[in-house]
Amino acid sequence: MPTVRTPAFCTQCRSRCGCVAVVADGRLTGIEPLPDHPSGEKLCPKGRAAPELVYHPDRLTRPMRRTAPKGAADPGWVPVSWDEALSEIAGRMAAVAAEHGPEQVAFSVTTPSGTHISDSIAWIERLIRAYGSPNTIYGTEICNWHKDFASRFTFGTDIGTPDFANADCVLLWGNNPSATWLARAVEVQKAMRRGARLIVVDPRPTGLARRADPWLPVRPGTDQALALGLANLLIERGRFDAGFMARWSNGPLLVRADSGRFLRASDLVPGDLLPDGCDDVLLAVDAEGRRLRFDAGRGDWLDGGEPALWSSIEVATVDGRVACRSAFELYAEAAAAWPPDRVAAVTGVAPEDLDAAARGLAEAGSVAYYAWNGVGQSPTATQTDRAISLLYALTGSYGKAGGNVPGGAAAFRDIAGGDLLAPWQRAKALGLDARPLGPGLNGWVTARDVWRAVLDRDPYPVRMLVSFGTNLLVSQPDADVTARALAALEFHVHADFFLNATARHADIVLPAATSWEREGLRTGFDSSLEGLRRVQLRPPVVAPVGEARSDTDIVLGLADRLGLSDLFFGGSADAGHDHVLADTGLTVAALRASPEGLAVGGEAVLEAHAAADADGMPRGFPTPTRRIEVYSERLHDHGQRPVPAFEPADLIPADPRYPLRLGSAKTVAYCHSQHRNIASLRRLMPDPVVEMAAADAAARGLAQGDWAAVVTARGRAVARVSILRDLPAGAVFGQHGWWVDGPDGSPYDGSHPLAANINAAIDTGRSDPVSGSIPLRCSWCEVERL
Repeated sequence: MPTVRTPAFCTQCRSRCGCVAVVADGRLTGIEPLPDHPSGEKLCPKGRAAPELVYHPDRLTRPMRRTAPKGAADPGWVPVSWDEALSEIAGRMAAVAAEHGPEQVAFSVTTPSGTHISDSIAWIERLIRAYGSPNTIYGTEICNWHKDFASRFTFGTDIGTPDFANADCVLLWGNNPSATWLARAVEVQKAMRRGARLIVVDPRPTGLARRADPWLPVRPGTDQALALGLANLLIERGRFDAGFMARWSNGPLLVRADSGRFLRASDLVPGDLLPDGCDDVLLAVDAEGRRLRFDAGRGDWLDGGEPALWSSIEVATVDGRVACRSAFELYAEAAAAWPPDRVAAVTGVAPEDLDAAARGLAEAGSVAYYAWNGVGQSPTATQTDRAISLLYALTGSYGKAGGNVPGGAAAFRDIAGGDLLAPWQRAKALGLDARPLGPGLNGWVTARDVWRAVLDRDPYPVRMLVSFGTNLLVSQPDADVTARALAALEFHVHADFFLNATARHADIVLPAATSWEREGLRTGFDSSLEGLRRVQLRPPVVAPVGEARSDTDIVLGLADRLGLSDLFFGGSADAGHDHVLADTGLTVAALRASPEGLAVGGEAVLEAHAAADADGMPRGFPTPTRRIEVYSERLHDHGQRPVPAFEPADLIPADPRYPLRLGSAKTVAYCHSQHRNIASLRRLMPDPVVEMAAADAAARGLAQGDWAAVVTARGRAVARVSILRDLPAGAVFGQHGWWVDGPDGSPYDGSHPLAANINAAIDTGRSDPVSGSIPLRCSWCEVERL
């Protein structure tokens, strides 16, 4: 058979790199870059290892059912047909829903940012919501939630797409795209070659950090103090975009000292009446102290004059005289609590580096930034995101060319089914009572809350778990609790490529097809604004191995057996994809005829907040005040800080027994708990490592390559010492995701096979009060020689 070369894109990680799949004699033999593609200039080792993944001898190739009791050394797997497996799974789901309610079936879905499931994630979520469960373990609270949802407390939108192609300054905060998003790293490098300044905030001396001007080696867990310290310098020196903040933030609005809520016209003594047709009029003053009225419903000022960012006044209200201060003044005060010397003492960032970063932000005509896991895995993650978002707002770059631009290039319809889950079912999400503003609003719950429901039946039992990918024993802490919960489930289904550590506990396992064996629709490649215009339907480049099926086909099969086909476009993936594309002028047929993809006619809209709506009023931002929210009344009303003030008590207290700060980092060789069974990738990183400064290693008698134990009050993990040049003393970094044996087949240190997973040492006793995030990047430990 001739060699076939097919344009495609890799789904192995967030980068979605455009590529050419090379197939000879019906087998995938490799993938190559596709330079004309928006994300196709380079490929990482994980992508190049695609043939090893597809044809790995340990691939699951048939559905299988457990015959031995849970806990048995041999599960006694026996093959079953797809029809038998799907009918049993759907029957169990239907029975639980009828007898107890669909909330007692939980789902677990792996990340679309680091696995092949991105092709099917919307279909899976549609199934979960159509079925009626509000409980999906998604890991969002330790991954994307802060940049995609916590940012909405500030901007009303997600972090947006950085326009690196036009940025004068690039700010990377807790994000190392060289290891996690290659196409983005390429865009950053292009910006640097063009002359853009690079500022990197990261405790590790990554490749980009070494090239930054400056690099801010922040101590793990102290990012919020650093963001406030930078904001303080910009505000104190008057080197921020005051016009933007006065016009497009709620900074000028007055906040009552007694209630912490905005001063409203309805608060005033009789005689100050609301204008006709205005539902919510908030008050500010101008530089001369004259009262200004802001109509949040209209999103604009009702009076002439320029609102003042700083104002402290006393007003007569129906409750008596009340002191008020502007929202911006409250924020400036929170930032002023962090002068350079205090920032240095807490974060480890030298005053001169703080000053250089502040000058870089102030002098840039446009700033594009990105923040991700590094700031999202701590008990202060939501407020840290708020602090960074408001620092960025001070630059005036949000929504502008060279800044971060929200939205896409076209209006794609969402088939994830958010409207299919009834409000009363949504309200049953586990953990939502404790975190009413968090991921539970979307039905994304923490594993900890699900295990509590399984083991303690609190607040109700969870009887069944349906997992699409995931490896919960490894990807999150509390493996001992996870193992007990998995054993206690009445029924557990797991779809995956391999029998990973978690799948071994299932009652039925289903063989999932890799993205190379199935079709996948991608509506935009967000490594750049131009990439947002590319839409691509990747064809299956090889036949599935064995009886493997795509996650989409699994969903459609279950939906049919549950009587939900009418909600799934008659069981047709093509019909569903045509629905997604309906407003763009594209169709599945057109995309199938152009496997390299097609460009939509639109483009991302710059400064959408300044555009007029249908009534001729400025559209503003999709927040309660239609402005960037310097002060979040919504957070205040739920008992959270309305401005991101930071106190040392917010940090996890040090313990003299564990003097080193413990963080973790990703590697280009692996995604989460995947790939350690792929030979070419294992050669790149054969063993787990713990990165240390030379001084810390020497003080403990450790040398490069020594085996050591990372010990915390919660547990321990084993790893090889990697002495990292330029790493500041006092912090060490491990790796999560290790669960396979060593290269010689023996368990690490001769004990439990999960002993190499750093998550075993993480204490989850403290979590973010809004999102539920846990201190995966900011714990305390000691490192001991084995």
